[in-house]
Amino acid sequence: MAAYLSPIDRFEYEIEVKKSRFIATAIPLGSTDALYQLQSEMQRQHPKASHHCLAYILGAPQSPKAAGSSDDGEPSGTAGKPMLNILMHKNLGDIGVVVTRYFGGTKLGAGGLIRAYGASVSELSEHLPTIECAPKFEYQIRYPYELEADIQQIVTAAAAEELSASYTEMVEKTLSVELALSETFKSAILALEYKGVELTEET
Repeated sequence: MAAYLSPIDRFEYEIEVKKSRFIATAIPLGSTDALYQLQSEMQRQHPKASHHCLAYILGAPQSPKAAGSSDDGEPSGTAGKPMLNILMHKNLGDIGVVVTRYFGGTKLGAGGLIRAYGASVSELSEHLPTIECAPKFEYQIRYPYELEADIQQIVTAAAAEELSASYTEMVEKTLSVELALSETFKSAILALEYKGVELTEET
């Protein structure tokens, strides 16, 4: 997997197609909850708009943890899907986009809608401030308490991010490791299997 781009912050960009306004708003995304909150916010902010369509990618666009879209009342496949296709084509991940449409009085037809929603996200992406993200793998490790120091040394060397931890009969942690360091991390952990360490690759 290659590196991908993600928004630095919330960003908005508007285009007009045959007097219909298309306002695309992008946010960095860690969960779909934030995207649906944005959609609700846009509905309150633009009560006279006819549609608030969305698309999102969680993780890397080449192999996302989750991805989806919604046409929000537009004809099926004419809004959310072309928006999502543009996000993937532009190598954008960890992103959510809501496109708010004000109907301008001229019907665009299915093909026109597909082009307009796609263009809205494409134009947004051309101006969107982004950062480059390295693809990451998630691992779950389980090990006896007495190996804490050994594990911590491996975690530090791999610059692994701890996503969750529980301490019961054994220590269980979910860790996120950048692709470039994942094989080194795995090898070091698996070298401790004989001491009771268990490793599961989540993604």
